[in-house]
Amino acid sequence: MSYAACTLGGTSTGMAQAVAGIGDDAIPIPRGGYRLLVGGLWNDYRAVFAPGSTSGRLALLGGLATNAFGTTQLPQLTPVQASIRALTGNSAFALSLGELEARGEVRQSVAPITVDYGVTRRLSLRLLVPYVESRDASQLVLNRAGTGANVGRNPAFLSTGATARAANGALVGQIDAARAALAAEITRCSTPTEEQCAAIRANPAGAQALVSRAAATRTHLVTVYGDATRGGAPVVPLNGSALHTAVVSGIGALRTDFGAFGITAIPASAQPAAATVILGPGSIGTVASDSSFGVGYGRLGDTRRAGIGDVDLTASLLLVDSFKADQLRRLLTPGRGVRSNVTLGWRFGTAGADRTDDAFDVPIGDGANALLARSTTDVLFNRWAWMSATVRAVLPLADQVAILTPLRDEAGTFSAPVAATQAQRTLGNRFEIELAPRVAIGDFFGVSAAYLLRYWGSDLYNAADGPRLTVASRTVNAAALGFSFSTLASYARGRSRFPAEVIYTHTAPLSGSGALTPAISTDRLELRVYTGFPRR
Repeated sequence: MSYAACTLGGTSTGMAQAVAGIGDDAIPIPRGGYRLLVGGLWNDYRAVFAPGSTSGRLALLGGLATNAFGTTQLPQLTPVQASIRALTGNSAFALSLGELEARGEVRQSVAPITVDYGVTRRLSLRLLVPYVESRDASQLVLNRAGTGANVGRNPAFLSTGATARAANGALVGQIDAARAALAAEITRCSTPTEEQCAAIRANPAGAQALVSRAAATRTHLVTVYGDATRGGAPVVPLNGSALHTAVVSGIGALRTDFGAFGITAIPASAQPAAATVILGPGSIGTVASDSSFGVGYGRLGDTRRAGIGDVDLTASLLLVDSFKADQLRRLLTPGRGVRSNVTLGWRFGTAGADRTDDAFDVPIGDGANALLARSTTDVLFNRWAWMSATVRAVLPLADQVAILTPLRDEAGTFSAPVAATQAQRTLGNRFEIELAPRVAIGDFFGVSAAYLLRYWGSDLYNAADGPRLTVASRTVNAAALGFSFSTLASYARGRSRFPAEVIYTHTAPLSGSGALTPAISTDRLELRVYTGFPRR
């Protein structure tokens, strides 16, 4: 989508319309002539329109920034937090991987190559082929100082995993042995004639409660640390920390209580393998892609894509023209006038598919075929001022795409695992209204402003193995300011060697409503070169 607006055209003294502008107007292409448009378009956004927010905007990825990256962002670690609370006896413990700094930015560069050809004085064809480079320049920095986390990487998943799993398996086995031994003693001592049962008979309820407590401890240890065959949680208490000390103390208390019943299966050295590696700057990619965290991405941010975007082929028919589609008359004859055209065309969805393994993928186009329609009317008020009004429509066709389910919002970026699936996609119809007043400054220069209203209907996804997913409609208001330079009038009089135009436009978003919508700022620089242009 182009976010540039029309620059102004107008007339100098004694001329009707010396300077045209960027964007859509109803000026026809001379019969048998070509117009080549080359240039650059740069889109950038760091915020999204968020209805309901205090300012109407939110910083991109601002919802991910937090002082404690924990179970709010990673709800799949909630059972781990609960188990650590049970193992330490600290019901207020809040798992944290440290502070997460989040700053979002998306950049896109487009090099559109456009060729217009005048079939007749009123009918022209256009081919637009854009080369697009998009980049997610977002930065997510976890635990920058390296001191904000109360858990670290589970060694069972690192290069020392075999040693860690052996230690965890030994501890679990020792607790199992103690439980089995005490359970057997409780059964044996239920017979009145059995001897050496004083401790159990003095506190049978305590003995039975200890068996149950040991079973719960075993479950919590396996949840957090794992056992001899597999790792548990992706993060565990840090070695030497108060948290790990509390876990070891809990195991020591268990050993002491078993010892009171004559069970010595748990040695004094028994403890799980603690973390010795913290997750620091640069490790957010591990959280996103390592299967132990249950997030499900292959990569996260700082990605670049480049290639041919969606290609447009359109035909424009001039319906009304006070200047009779005569370029010399338009440029050199003073007077008021009206000009209007209608455009129909087809968009080929040649842009590559979205990358389902990247949460912050920035596509280079919709990748969907679409019907295009546009109508522009120019009203010339006097020798130096005129205005264009344009209505545009894009009507995408349904197609099949790969998507990640469930659909996530920003706050849920790291939540429950996602999985790629096929879905029928129906992108919402898009409509745009543009009003662009234009003023000429002499024979060569023009200035313009524009107001744009853009509406994007709801996007629908019917997943093959899931529910129907909907992205709500959204609306954006934007304003633009542009400057243009043209030699067309001078060339028509025989005073310039080449018929060409240079236009610069800056477009700024004003407001948005509906679903979250990028607040995109756009700069565009364009060169138009004509062949077959008439001259006196």
